[in-house]
Amino acid sequence: MFVRVFAVLLSVILLAGCGTTREVQVGRLEAIPSLETAALVPRADKSEDMDAHVGDALSAHGLVLTPPLPAGTRKSADVDLIVAYNDVWRWDVVMYLKSLTIRFYEGDSGALLATGRWENSALHGFQDAGEVTRELVDDMMSRLPAKP
Repeated sequence: MFVRVFAVLLSVILLAGCGTTREVQVGRLEAIPSLETAALVPRADKSEDMDAHVGDALSAHGLVLTPPLPAGTRKSADVDLIVAYNDVWRWDVVMYLKSLTIRFYEGDSGALLATGRWENSALHGFQDAGEVTRELVDDMMSRLPAKP
């Protein structure tokens, strides 16, 4: 009996440790104008691969990418959407994505439209960073309130 209970508890702990989390919060509820252009705001230690993943995910939603904006930019009349992200990588035999946070800002006002966060579990997997990024951006875009 003890072995069975121990096995069940161990299974629950291991399965709970294997789950990733994804969360999206919308920053404003009123409808936003149509989004046609987007610009990334790179960090000093940016990753070319992650820039490409985020850019591809935005392009899949019909957004035209403009040249990157200076670090720290949150407002620009030249684009509809400003996108900032923070990716954290760790080492375990190979590099793996530990977490990814993406923020959407409205170009004209600089208002925070949405924040998406994905986090790997303590007993991490080796998820494809491009797929994680696409799914997170898809979820964020689907929750933005559009004008009728």
